[in-house]
Amino acid sequence: MSDLVQALLNPRRVALVGASADPTKNTGRPQRYLKSHGYSGNIFPINPGREEVQGVRAYKSVADIDSECDQAFIMVPSDKVFEAVEQCGAKGIQVATIYSDGFAETGAEGIEKQNALLATARQAGVRLLGPNSMGVICPASQLTLSVNAVLEMDNLLPGRIGLISQSGTILGTLLSRGAARGIGFSRMLSVGNEADIGVGELVDVLVDDPETDVILLFLEALRDTATLAEAARKAFAVGKPVIAYKLGRSQAGQAVALSHSGALAGEDKAVDAFFLATGILRIETLESLFEMPPLLIGQTPPKGMRVGVMTTTGGGASTVVDRLGAVGLDVIAAPEAVHKRLSDFDLKIGRGPLIDLTMAGTREGVYGAALEALLKSDACDAVVCVVGSSAQFHPELAVAPIVEVARKASKPVAAFMVPQADSSLRLLADAGIAAFRTPEACADSMRAFFAWREPTAQTSKMAIDENSTTPDQLTTLNEAQSLELFAGLGIPVVKHAVVGDSGLVEGLSFPVVIKALSADLPHKTEAGAVKLNIQNAEELIRAIRDIKSAVAAIKPDLKLDTFLAEEMARGVGEALIGFRVDPQVGPVVVLAPGGILAEVYGDSAIRMAPIDTATAKDMIAEVKGLAPIRGYRNLPMGDLDALAEALVNLSKLANEDTPPTEAEINPLIVGAEGQGVTAVDGLVILRS
Repeated sequence: MSDLVQALLNPRRVALVGASADPTKNTGRPQRYLKSHGYSGNIFPINPGREEVQGVRAYKSVADIDSECDQAFIMVPSDKVFEAVEQCGAKGIQVATIYSDGFAETGAEGIEKQNALLATARQAGVRLLGPNSMGVICPASQLTLSVNAVLEMDNLLPGRIGLISQSGTILGTLLSRGAARGIGFSRMLSVGNEADIGVGELVDVLVDDPETDVILLFLEALRDTATLAEAARKAFAVGKPVIAYKLGRSQAGQAVALSHSGALAGEDKAVDAFFLATGILRIETLESLFEMPPLLIGQTPPKGMRVGVMTTTGGGASTVVDRLGAVGLDVIAAPEAVHKRLSDFDLKIGRGPLIDLTMAGTREGVYGAALEALLKSDACDAVVCVVGSSAQFHPELAVAPIVEVARKASKPVAAFMVPQADSSLRLLADAGIAAFRTPEACADSMRAFFAWREPTAQTSKMAIDENSTTPDQLTTLNEAQSLELFAGLGIPVVKHAVVGDSGLVEGLSFPVVIKALSADLPHKTEAGAVKLNIQNAEELIRAIRDIKSAVAAIKPDLKLDTFLAEEMARGVGEALIGFRVDPQVGPVVVLAPGGILAEVYGDSAIRMAPIDTATAKDMIAEVKGLAPIRGYRNLPMGDLDALAEALVNLSKLANEDTPPTEAEINPLIVGAEGQGVTAVDGLVILRS
């Protein structure tokens, strides 16, 4: 264990800077909590106005401590934090956890103050957790270095789950809710403003922590995604699942982008792509965050999407089955192996998508035998056990068999208790079996499990500069320049020519399309700057005149003297393919149905870039609006191989030293099988 990890998670001596003699005050709580929860190390209260604090000798400053010290918990006003950190460095204290607020969370002035604090800490050789951190709670080492009032509880239940939270309040929320179910934690860390030590570095710490088997994240924003990605891949490699609950599913606060793909790959969808690429499971309900972990420990991403649901209550199980189906999982009927095993008890059940033992499941031996047969069958990839009223009053009848059989199973088993059944929930928790109190959390966890994928290799060379305060200068290419860039990537582009007012077209065959050629018109259709199916030179001249008139009506200062003529391209369908550098997670690639309403429907597939061919084909299969070119209802198949190749080639922009901030082809005409694809409209925005 490194010195930093020792000081953070298992400090032998702690300083409480700003400790109050009043144990009821926030600044008096940590000392009281450390004592009441059995911390065995030395405590150094720092209070310049007192000789002793809560019966322990006090020191006027950190500099006056007459012993070595590992971690300081700083609770003084923000202006006095600087001096405390400097003294920590002089005393050799490795970590300062800063409860004090008044830094980056307050605005621009606070950001400057926080940056100055970080500079002070680095010069002093001190690592910072916070500011605005609720502290560190480690039941595994009786460390309660926090002001969180949840520590008023008598006993902290130790467990094998680590939590890293950007919200200090969530430490108390999960600690108390988990305790009610018999679920304990190993480490709980509040990162606050992440001035120095951030989520990614702490994931790496918990990967190496022998007390932790699974890592939970409560996130409000993503910072330093490169470090988090590396740590998450490391966690997957050693078999420690990472589960994230992230706020931000709504559209509020998402940046407006010029391209359709900018809207399609909005902030939250880009986050989903990041989690998928790094092997992090994202859940939607807070209860899933602490109820799901046993479902994952010892497991790897599933190969199929088949769930078996066994129940002693048809109605209760239906609440889960309905939600499982809604998230796209295949709820199977009882396989023949289960029917055969039940025949040993002279029992028969229906053939629907529910293994319903309502009338006989509580008979001795039935539930366990049926569950064992189901788990041994090749027909399913995971099992959900639903238990009715017996869970509340007779757990030995249906819950005990789940414990006995699931312990020996290689497939994941989840349990949903229909009534409020605290004793059964604790029984299952003690056995290391994922147990859920609501059908929503159960279905959410199963959805997340089946969406779990092995992390992809990190191949992009680009790093996001999160400390940059200077906005990029952006340059929008005109369409001819954009098509040239796409052609350079190996993407077929339509035959085209740049023409002037005269309408003289050389080297193209009618019919043609004519468009205004201007970087100031990224959305030409809306501006009336596109005319289709031009049959001859006379129609072409008239179309140019109409375009100039339409553009002049909305942009009178824009001078149009060049136009782009393209041969008409036809196929069996249209797609949008896009590339975007997301400010949080980095380069992503986007696929959606083509057309002007692409972002309205929100039907898209998004992945971290670059991608390989297999990933591109997964994306094609994911987009519902591309079903026609996949041969839906005997429609002609599109050239899916060519579409996948175009996606792969566009995603290679991620490997450029300075990739475009956005690049989009909309539409990409998809020809019939074997006839390729053609880019007919493009937008590229460069950063300088």
